[in-house]
Amino acid sequence: MKKVPFERFHRLFYPQVAAVIAATDGERVGGLLASSIMPVSFNPPKVATALGKNHTTTQLVEKSHHFSVNWLSHEHVEKMELLAKPAEPTTVDKLKESGLMHRPGENTGAPILVDASAYLECQVATRLDAGDHILYVAQVVDARAVDDFGEYWGFRVYRPVLYVGSARPGWPKFLKFPSE
Repeated sequence: MKKVPFERFHRLFYPQVAAVIAATDGERVGGLLASSIMPVSFNPPKVATALGKNHTTTQLVEKSHHFSVNWLSHEHVEKMELLAKPAEPTTVDKLKESGLMHRPGENTGAPILVDASAYLECQVATRLDAGDHILYVAQVVDARAVDDFGEYWGFRVYRPVLYVGSARPGWPKFLKFPSE
């Protein structure tokens, strides 16, 4: 086996399904593209996500203690890519500027994407400094999905966005599922 440099170890986890983490402080709305999301407890239902410390959306999570996780189908990948870029300091609603309409979640008020194939509303339970990211463990207070989801995804309607990283110029960052 060849040695994987530490600065690239995270690429061993790719491809990963990308999702939009969204948050609001009641005035500003933020969203970012995340692939570091995982369930960590079934009872009570909890998820964990790692968010970069310098992101505006992270600041909104810090302030509100709520966020949503939104899974979009591949036809929205261009809008999702816009979330990977930093917002201007004057941006009031990054989701809307990216072409993603949203409504407040019924339980937390966190932004829920109208075109989401599935979403979670989450309330932060624990936060941990994790180097250049903050690890949030959050209680899931609501979970919804389109009819394509039964016990598992049927992939008849929902086509997940697979993030493969940006290792080389000219290579795709995202792939369609099952594959292109």
